[in-house]
Amino acid sequence: MRPPVRPGRVLPPEQLLSERSLTYCRRVPTDQRTGRAAPLPPAERRRAILRAVRPVVAERGLEVTTRELAEAAGVAEGTLFRVFADKRALLREAALDAADASEAVAELAAIDVTAPLDRRLHQVVEVTVARVERVMVWMSLVHRLGPDDSGQADAAQAHQAWAARQRDARAAVHDELARLLAPDAARLRMPVTDAVELLDALLLGVVVRGEQDRRRGVQAQPLTPARLVDLLLHGVLADARPAVTDAPPAPDRKDGADPC
Repeated sequence: MRPPVRPGRVLPPEQLLSERSLTYCRRVPTDQRTGRAAPLPPAERRRAILRAVRPVVAERGLEVTTRELAEAAGVAEGTLFRVFADKRALLREAALDAADASEAVAELAAIDVTAPLDRRLHQVVEVTVARVERVMVWMSLVHRLGPDDSGQADAAQAHQAWAARQRDARAAVHDELARLLAPDAARLRMPVTDAVELLDALLLGVVVRGEQDRRRGVQAQPLTPARLVDLLLHGVLADARPAVTDAPPAPDRKDGADPC
């Protein structure tokens, strides 16, 4: 039998998801008189359990036991399985809930829009990189769980609902990024919406490259938020250049050749 999870316990890398994944949540509310879980509407109870088990799932991954999950949620094991079909179903939903991009919206909304642009972008980089790293960690757990065998129709419906929430969350994240760039729109060489897409793509690429390096055992120097902000604001050229366009560059031609 595995020993109970202890605060501060260090697990092998293959069992540890990510230190960035640790989100400390409140346990499911309990009745002070009986110590048992207080009655909650079904949807609220489901979400409370998902949030409560997140830290232990982050620490233990697929090795987590139903007893540990129940203890983290503050409910009996039987209560878990009146809400979720089985442990795999609970882990899948907990991972997808943790990977929800909407959690970054409040963090971005807290950034002071009146701060200097470089400071705003520094905070944006920190929040966005952390968000993408969290999403990748939790989605890797979903991948390791394998296909959802709860029923083809139910699984497809659940996936569509989750995907729709992520589209809405991504749009909300982009709205926040646009809000943070809007005060300096006149200084940008492109529309704010294009700058948001470029920023999002750049930061996603940085995280993906970092994850690939980690898996290959490559000790690459991380790109700091300061370097990324400098790249975003000033590019890689030492001198000023015309604005970049979507048109392909003109082909090289030999001297004296007719350009037509």
